[in-house]
Amino acid sequence: MNLKLYAPRIHLLAFHLFKTPDVGKQGAVENPDLLWQRCAEIFAKFYIKQQLPLKSERPHNQRFELLAGNEPREIVLEIQTAIYYQDEKLPLDGFAYPLQLYDSYGLGFTIGFPEPELNNGKQIQSVDISVLKKLNPDYCFLPEKINSNWGQTIIITSWLVEDKRDDKSLKKLADECIETFVIEPSKVPSFHRQGKLFGSPIFEYGLINDQGRYRHILVWLFSKSITDKNLQKSYTRILDLFYYRNKIITEFQNSRSTYLQLYQKYEETEKFIQELFLELSSENTLSQKELNYLKNKLKELVKENVSYSSLLRDLEFSRNSIIIHTDNYNSKLNFISNHLESESDLSFLEAFSQENCRTYQEQIQGDLGYFVQGSSLLEKAINSIRGIVAIDQAERDRKREDREKESDRQLQLTIFAASAGVTVGGIVASSSGQITEQNPIKWNVIKFHDHPIHPFTVLVFFSIVAGLVAGGIAWWLTKQWHKCRH
Repeated sequence: MNLKLYAPRIHLLAFHLFKTPDVGKQGAVENPDLLWQRCAEIFAKFYIKQQLPLKSERPHNQRFELLAGNEPREIVLEIQTAIYYQDEKLPLDGFAYPLQLYDSYGLGFTIGFPEPELNNGKQIQSVDISVLKKLNPDYCFLPEKINSNWGQTIIITSWLVEDKRDDKSLKKLADECIETFVIEPSKVPSFHRQGKLFGSPIFEYGLINDQGRYRHILVWLFSKSITDKNLQKSYTRILDLFYYRNKIITEFQNSRSTYLQLYQKYEETEKFIQELFLELSSENTLSQKELNYLKNKLKELVKENVSYSSLLRDLEFSRNSIIIHTDNYNSKLNFISNHLESESDLSFLEAFSQENCRTYQEQIQGDLGYFVQGSSLLEKAINSIRGIVAIDQAERDRKREDREKESDRQLQLTIFAASAGVTVGGIVASSSGQITEQNPIKWNVIKFHDHPIHPFTVLVFFSIVAGLVAGGIAWWLTKQWHKCRH
């Protein structure tokens, strides 16, 4: 026997970031008006001829209803259409609720069969569960079609047929709703949990860690009229609530992507550092090749450290964002609870902030504690290389200074010896004034030719010889003196 639904309705709650924190960089967000485009596409799927008029003036960073209605308090666009199902024309109604949520846009879109009190007093017959396929033409409500950057939540509501009351049959009905609505088995989200909200059973589908198949869909089966009344009364705040929920989920999913990048970089860093010093010899001093090798590796490590630190900041940002959005989520829960007169038990919604959000924060905190060691490892490697290079450079500088000192000393010795030689040579040369024709120098020399050597030539020769001898003696004595000092 086919399962039946009573006045089923589809509620889409979608959210999209439309600007960055810097107001001047609104263009940095890809397709900020995506939700309004998707809304127009959904209108076309259901042959809705109306347009969604939006206000042109929008305050900065505020919650603001965007519908440009005929009345100041008109915030939703009422819609009516029909579908053909099993050769019968069935009326549909619903509404579109556009709004600005600070730096994001939100779209609440509801369509389905008229609810009992809105059907002009006529009793609505139950419909086969397969009608849900007609309420999701071309998968237009699924995340891969909407593709908003903050994600979305789909709520399938239906009044219960009287003979469906036990938990087992309700769970089966909810499962069938999901499978029929999603259509493709590979895209059906996994069951998460069940409970009661506003006094009626509700079933949640979509496991956050199952990112490939994650779709957040709720099946809410109304067993009491107060449930529908509370939903209508709290609708705008429920949309706010799921806005913060989806931001939390998105930030946690972003943190898992950051985790994978950090893990890969951590593994690469450990391997890099282990192999770093294998290229160095066991000599006390580095060769020029080794020095250049370390300098190049130092540049790589500094660059890697900047990238690694940036990922750590992203992880910390996700954790802080989850903390902030969890507080906002709880504030909205309190607001909703305080404005309900009956069936105000919100434990089903509270479980997300009390259990899931706490787990997300602890998970990211544990990741930070683990990966911060990688940053410390990089800094130690950088400091080690800088130390090795600095020590080697200091040793090279000291040797260069020693060579320069030795060169200066040799120059001083040479200058001193030359000065001594020049002085002695000068003294010898100055004695030429004593040599005259009346007082000639007599010596026996071997005659190389018929003419004798001129006395001046002889004196120049002896002065040079004397200078060289004196310079050599001075150089040797000075060198011995330096040796004694050192």
